[in-house]
Amino acid sequence: MIKVNHLSKTLDDQKVLTDISFQVSEGEILIILGPSGVGKTVLLKHLIGLLQPDQGSIVINGKDITKFSQQQQLAMRKDFGYLFQEGALYDFMNVFENVAFPLREHTNFNASKIRQRVQEVLDMVDLHQVESKMPLELSGGMKKRVGLARAIVLSAKILLCDEPTSGLDPIRSHDISDLIRQVVKKIGATTVITSHDVINAFRIADRVAILHEGRMEVMGTVQEVSSCQDAFVKEFLQLSKV
Repeated sequence: MIKVNHLSKTLDDQKVLTDISFQVSEGEILIILGPSGVGKTVLLKHLIGLLQPDQGSIVINGKDITKFSQQQQLAMRKDFGYLFQEGALYDFMNVFENVAFPLREHTNFNASKIRQRVQEVLDMVDLHQVESKMPLELSGGMKKRVGLARAIVLSAKILLCDEPTSGLDPIRSHDISDLIRQVVKKIGATTVITSHDVINAFRIADRVAILHEGRMEVMGTVQEVSSCQDAFVKEFLQLSKV
C-alpha cells in the first residue's frame, strides 16, 4: 500500500533524510524507531504530503503522491488518520466536538449520524461518558485516546502515529500501545508509528525500522532487528531497554 523510494530531504541546510526506501503492506504495523532529531516526524509529514522530498517518490495505492496537485493531496488525506504526539486536541472544544470535527468538515452526516459515529469510535478506544469533558479535564492517556478516536473517525485506511507513548508512564504506555494495535487490526488500517519506545514497539509491531542520522539502519521483524550486528543498532536497543 505504501512504497517509499530513495527519499531524501534537506531542511535549513541540514540533511534530514538520506536515501530512505521501504514498503508497508496493507494492514501492517510498521514502527520506526530512533533517537530524537533523526527525522522520524519529518518522514511522517512526507507520507501525508505536508512536505515534498528533494529526491525520491512516495507511492500510495499505486500513485506517486509527490506529483499530486494540492486538490489531489487534500482528497488523499481523507483516507489518512494522524495521531499527534501531544494529542493536539482543540482546547476550546469538548471531547465530543473534537472527535466530531472531521465528520462535520468532510461528510454530510446529519446530527444523529455524527453522534452515532462519535460514540462508536469512543467505545472503540474504551472511553465512556467523557463526551462533555474539556481537554484540560483529561489525563495524558485519555487525551491520547481521544486523539486516536478522532484519527479513525473517518474510517482511516492509513494511520500515522507520532510518538504515541511520549509523556506517558510505563503502564499508560503499555495500554495505549495495546489499544493502537487492537484498533488498527479491527479496522484494517495500514499503520506507521514513530517512536523511541523500544519495549512497546517490539510488542506490537509487525515490523520495525531504526533510523540513525537520517538513514535507515535496519528494517525487519522484531527477531531480525534484535539480532542485527550493526554497532549503532545494538547500542540503541541496549540503552533503550534499560
